[in-house]
Amino acid sequence: MDEHAFEVAVAAGLGSWPEGTVFLAAVSGGADSTAMLAALAMLRDRSGYAIQCLHVEHGIRPAAESRGDAVAVEAFCTDLGIPCSVVFIAPGKIGRTARRRGIGLEAAARLYRHKAWNAEARRVGAAKVLVAHTRDDLLETVLMRILRGSGPAGLAAMPRCRGRILRPLLNQSRADVLAYLEAKGIPYRTDSTNADPAFLRNRIRHKLIPCLEEFFPAWRKTLLDMAETQRMAADFLAAEASARIPWKEEDGSWSVSSKNFFSQSLILREEALFAALDTLGAKPPRRRALRLFAGGTLEALDLGHAILRRDAETVSLGLRQERNLWFPESGFSLLIKGPGIYKLKGLTIRVYPEGNEAVRPPNAVRPIGFFAGFPLVLRRHHSGDYITRGGRKRRAAEYIRLTGLSASGLITAEDAQGPAAFIGRADRSRLGDGFSIVLTREEENRENRPFFSIE
Repeated sequence: MDEHAFEVAVAAGLGSWPEGTVFLAAVSGGADSTAMLAALAMLRDRSGYAIQCLHVEHGIRPAAESRGDAVAVEAFCTDLGIPCSVVFIAPGKIGRTARRRGIGLEAAARLYRHKAWNAEARRVGAAKVLVAHTRDDLLETVLMRILRGSGPAGLAAMPRCRGRILRPLLNQSRADVLAYLEAKGIPYRTDSTNADPAFLRNRIRHKLIPCLEEFFPAWRKTLLDMAETQRMAADFLAAEASARIPWKEEDGSWSVSSKNFFSQSLILREEALFAALDTLGAKPPRRRALRLFAGGTLEALDLGHAILRRDAETVSLGLRQERNLWFPESGFSLLIKGPGIYKLKGLTIRVYPEGNEAVRPPNAVRPIGFFAGFPLVLRRHHSGDYITRGGRKRRAAEYIRLTGLSASGLITAEDAQGPAAFIGRADRSRLGDGFSIVLTREEENRENRPFFSIE
């Protein structure tokens, strides 16, 4: 694709707008957003659009590198005659938010980025915020969500336009972007974290995709077809769930008749719960946990900042009004958000900060325990719970006979990645009283994870 064809393709992705329309271009300095900004500058001259630029400096990478990105973006905007604003986020702020909310660093950075985009768009009167996602980004996102077990909405194709965000490069490949920059002789910045295997997207980009290219050369087309099908399925399910399971709002809580809720198919129950969580602004749990609730296995589900409950009359969702971490007696759950000492059903959990139990005395005997992330929920064990080790799904039942633990009273410790450990009470006749670990998940980068000791 030559440079003129790329600019025409970006114009098509942008759509038709009146002369004088203001667009806010979100530019990181990387190849995709730099190519988008260069093409927009050409469209501005031809179509009379007003282009503004915003760069968000996240404070995550080394200062010299990230500040260098900001300087490069400002210099490029000066060359193009495009006004540029830079938002600086204090170092460590995104990391603290990620730990507090129990989400990944990328997800936390996205929260701050979108907040900055929305604020700047309002300030300059932008019709849309232009984001430089390409077809490669779309495919990588779908692969990530497949691996995370997403439902139809998660597997649906990334939309070209949603709300304030517009993606004019979504039909272009990364190869198209690089060819355009080379033809125009435009330099761009490279984010050092793009090679860090700690991020799932990088492992997909550098490990999984080369395998797909070698063994399944048509994977891009088939994956796009699947994503489009899932988009239609997601739209249909959302409409059906809304019509069949109407939530009622009262004093910030949402409720629906239990009889009506459980008379619907399981997939509609799940979609209705996700819709209610989204409306309430609550972070959804993993689909597996929500399915246990929607299927009637759980009578309550603790989401940290919100609680799902059901009884004979209603299914309800509400934001937590108090700091009580316990469910009704029909079940139990303990939410752990940070280091400290916690108690649950005769169990003592000592939580050490990230850094391999750095706060313990150097000569102390290492306690039995496991590594996991925040937030961690300790809840009643379910037979369907499993831990992946060595590429194999393993359930607690496999280890009961080997460890001498009682099969009753098991506890599952679960973080954002799924079950991290199974905890059981010892068989008194064989091992005496007390708790022990049945099975723990093998963790990468243990030095960056909190340690949970069990006593």
